[in-house]
Amino acid sequence: MQSLAVFLRTLTEAQLTSLVATRRDVTLEPAPQTTEQLAARLLHPASMAAACALLTLPQLQVGEAASALGDGWSSARLATLVGAPEDDADLAAALRRLTELALIWPLDDGFAASHLEPLWPHPLDLGPGAAELFATRNMTELRRLAKSYGIAAAGRSKDELIAALAGWLAVPENVRRLVAPASADVRRRLTMLAIEPAQPYGMPGMMFGAPGVGVPWAVERGLVVRSDWGVEQMPREVALALREGAVGAFDPQPPAVPTTPVDTADTEREAAAAAAEALAALTAIAGTMSDGPVPLLKTGGLGVRELRRIVKSSGQDEDRTRLTVELLAAGGLTEASEAGLILTRGYDEFAATEPADQLLEIVNDWLTMPACPLAPSDSTAVSSRVLYWDEGEEMILTGLRIMMLRALVGIVPEGHATDPELLTERLAWQSPILTGQAEEDLYRYVTGIWREAHQLGLLAHGAPTGFCRAMFTGDSDAAHRQAQAMLPRTRDTVLLQNDLTAVVTGTPSADLLALLDRVATPESRSGAWTWRFSPASVRGALDAGHTPADLLARITAVADGNRVPQTLTYLISDLARRYGRVQVRPVGCCLCSDDEALLSELLHTRSLQALHLVRLAPTVLASAQPQAETLAALRAAGHAPAGLRIDGRPAIEEPSGRRAAAPPTETDGDDLIPLPRLSNPADLARALHDGRPH
Repeated sequence: MQSLAVFLRTLTEAQLTSLVATRRDVTLEPAPQTTEQLAARLLHPASMAAACALLTLPQLQVGEAASALGDGWSSARLATLVGAPEDDADLAAALRRLTELALIWPLDDGFAASHLEPLWPHPLDLGPGAAELFATRNMTELRRLAKSYGIAAAGRSKDELIAALAGWLAVPENVRRLVAPASADVRRRLTMLAIEPAQPYGMPGMMFGAPGVGVPWAVERGLVVRSDWGVEQMPREVALALREGAVGAFDPQPPAVPTTPVDTADTEREAAAAAAEALAALTAIAGTMSDGPVPLLKTGGLGVRELRRIVKSSGQDEDRTRLTVELLAAGGLTEASEAGLILTRGYDEFAATEPADQLLEIVNDWLTMPACPLAPSDSTAVSSRVLYWDEGEEMILTGLRIMMLRALVGIVPEGHATDPELLTERLAWQSPILTGQAEEDLYRYVTGIWREAHQLGLLAHGAPTGFCRAMFTGDSDAAHRQAQAMLPRTRDTVLLQNDLTAVVTGTPSADLLALLDRVATPESRSGAWTWRFSPASVRGALDAGHTPADLLARITAVADGNRVPQTLTYLISDLARRYGRVQVRPVGCCLCSDDEALLSELLHTRSLQALHLVRLAPTVLASAQPQAETLAALRAAGHAPAGLRIDGRPAIEEPSGRRAAAPPTETDGDDLIPLPRLSNPADLARALHDGRPH
């Protein structure tokens, strides 16, 4: 740890900032106050393992080879081990990356790497180092070995003597000179032991016995160390020296990903259509959920039956519905309650934003979504459910989505496309740790991400779109401009037709959408958005507080050319003429009308007998049912009653859609566990840099 602290003190403030920004876990508060404290955090096995997840295959291969060599190796020694030229540019780049992450660092005339042992207990299938094995020997045996090696033992403690012996064996030429006088049979048996994988020398070897060489000559010279229970182990340094040629793999070149030309204009048109469809599906499915809570399974998640009901109600296909339901939940736009899945108030805020902002928001939610709904089924029980989230899967998918799209942007030129089947090997080279965690699900995840990215306009015809390239090159302004180009600004006008339909070509603005949803019934939410006016829909608008004159004025203001068909004018006028002829007051409740004949008709209407109407006065009837049930019964009988408050003012009826409260913040309750906080990398680096002794 001390040597790492010394190395950290040689870094500039910019280099320190880059280090802690990349290895973000070391900035957890309370922040480290000294370079020694920072070094301790950097050397924690969990932190080093997290850093290894950032490495490519050749960088990991170099890290494993460095771990095998321990401390003090030179770049030339490492190059020999992995079979690369000493001046190899790829090898130098891998060493530089490992040093930037503080996984290795300069030490004397070489590098430090013995601290990597928790990550690679048996690097290159090698056993324990000489220092570990010699620690079990007594001083008499150690002095005998020192004499064989020509090392002075006088005045040295046991630890010092062990370090000297291990250092002597770490020089391959020393080991080879020591073995040279042995008989051909002994050399052959030592070579066989050198290439044996180290695993037999773990616990199974202790329990069942390990294949040893049984050569006293090798034991006497420390080439093999026999334990008290008879297990023979070859020190790591000896095995490395006796293995022939390069023994560490090094694959600096990534697997090729073939591409084919595609028409860029077609790609961008397809992406724009897909993005528009994604937002339309989200609106349609949210509209379905507005009718009431969507029941969830007792064991968690959304069942197949409810999913198919949403498919039918929204007019979307099942894949689109699966993805959209997951996106709504991932973005906090829906919430699970005791009654089921309901929209949150955050959805109303989302719906009021421009389409480009909506697209950016759902793509960012998708990147961290803890599910892959469009992955091919793995025939398990949970694969058919929606909203069945797994923490381990979330971590894999979040990293895999970002890595996969960044890789596509980097390796697929503009105007070219590729295929998901060709990506798996490249991704495994790009991040062996991440793809290794996916195990047998890797191809499923890659395929699912590929499909989902196409539905969001990030990919089209197998090619990264302009929107995708802007998103994953870090240019947020360019990404917003691309989203705007894919999804033109919303429309503020509607085409009203004689058949009482309303058509918006494009995406309606939030205000226009709210007005049309209030006064007409939605029929289509994709392509051209359409609604249909009916007596029931217009009456609903009047029930919500609009006056006929105000309603007609608002419709005229948004109509193309301010043209309102005569059929719609007649419909509103007819409802206006009949609306309120019967007034229902909540006096337990009463029906009031100046039309005595109409009240007489109501009093004797068979379908209204359940109201138990009683005439209180020539212009007043009393109902035994509450105001809401009385209004519903009158409307079912074909009348258009108006609800009034007890003081005679109109009773405004809100739509029946439900909204959940916004998700709680950290301060909404004392029982919430606060999330861990991270220090600012620049501030931490500045404090450590300024705090150095001068």
